[in-house]
Amino acid sequence: MEACDVIRAVEGAGGELWAAGESLGYRLPESALSLVEALRASKWELLELLRQRPVIPPGVRLVRWEPVAAPVRLNACLTVIDTDKFIRVTLRQIEGRLAGNDWKAGHWSLSELTQRLEAMGVTVRLAGESQFLQ
Repeated sequence: MEACDVIRAVEGAGGELWAAGESLGYRLPESALSLVEALRASKWELLELLRQRPVIPPGVRLVRWEPVAAPVRLNACLTVIDTDKFIRVTLRQIEGRLAGNDWKAGHWSLSELTQRLEAMGVTVRLAGESQFLQ
């Protein structure tokens, strides 16, 4: 199993992975404990892939990370030419919105921001999502 497949399997099962220096951190539901051997076998590749991802704000869980290649046309007035930067900025906007700072979120709602990430191939879920969505 390739490292990207391991990440998809862990996240698809509701687990989490993160890089902590030279260590690979993980949380797996009991139903996915069979993935531990794949994690051990792909540790270094997984660490490299995880280090390429942006920091996920508190209260947000990454569900899918499959960024699309630029350019991406979001609407008639917006074409994204730097997918990585767009994703990072949108995650910071979500963090600002969750902190109650509308201006840091560009006055976008959480649902609009998560839809923008979806268009880039990134899916996130918010803790207590039903109370945050506007």
